[in-house]
Amino acid sequence: MSLTTKERIFQGVLDLARQGKNLYTVKVQDIATAAGLGKGTLYEYFASKEAILANTILWSLDRELAGLEDRLAGQRDFDGMLEAMQQYAVEVLTQRGSSYRMIVGALGGVPGRECPPQQVEAALESQKQRVMDLARRIIDTGRREGRIDPACTDDYCIYVLRTALVSSCAGGGLSSCQTLRQNAEHLRTMVRKALA
Repeated sequence: MSLTTKERIFQGVLDLARQGKNLYTVKVQDIATAAGLGKGTLYEYFASKEAILANTILWSLDRELAGLEDRLAGQRDFDGMLEAMQQYAVEVLTQRGSSYRMIVGALGGVPGRECPPQQVEAALESQKQRVMDLARRIIDTGRREGRIDPACTDDYCIYVLRTALVSSCAGGGLSSCQTLRQNAEHLRTMVRKALA
């Protein structure tokens, strides 16, 4: 599958991040070279390096959500969904998390800086809706299986799932893959108990 020009640009940024390049000091020409494009081509799509970096994060988040949706699509039961969700979080953290942190760090921690605010807000709102849809699918499956206490509200269930997911990723840079997997098992147990 061939990449679009924008995808080549985003992939170029990710390649630079994987190589450990300081994205704060990287120039648009460096991104163009990594993408195999001319510098002028990048400026046809983006007004600044910051816009390129911010859009790379938005594109990456969209791809990660698609990956999570695919993983959950293959699961039919509550436990399988919890495991798939947390395994995917660990995979993202261990395989791509440092690249994402480098990009966000180069933006001063603000992924939407130098992008049109409406574009960023619309993209983030769409991605938030996708996350909520996935959470509701997990919750609905748990309710159908009788794994979630009927007294638990959807808001509470979403809070528990979000807490478990964030906890899966906490301290990931300091933990081994094995430790992250063990923590994920403990967190799945915590989710089951919190919702039962």
